[in-house]
Amino acid sequence: MILSFHRLARWLMREVHGVDIPRKAPRRALGGPTRSWRYRQWIRSLPCAACGLEPAGEAAHTGSDGGLRQKSSDFSAIPLCPDCHRFGPGAYHAIGRRQFERRRSIDIDALVRRLNDLWRQGRKAA
Repeated sequence: MILSFHRLARWLMREVHGVDIPRKAPRRALGGPTRSWRYRQWIRSLPCAACGLEPAGEAAHTGSDGGLRQKSSDFSAIPLCPDCHRFGPGAYHAIGRRQFERRRSIDIDALVRRLNDLWRQGRKAA
């Protein structure tokens, strides 16, 4: 087994001196978009906002707060099935947000606000 330098140094310190070297905390992007795997999981369990397929299965990030090639905040996601999100001819990523909203008669900003309100209400009740 080949160990990296850092793993080898930690092992040696533990074996020779009986001291554990603490690991560094993982780096986090300062001021980056908010992430919540629970919220994404809940969004994926809802029906597709465009066609009604249950469960939608995908959380489509719709915000513009990502920047620098990052996805936007998870709290800007809406539930979409794979066809409405990525694969279909009128998919969100194929035609863009504005045209998707016009074709599907969806106000994405209002939908995101409603989903966030429902999430907060459910979290308070739990």
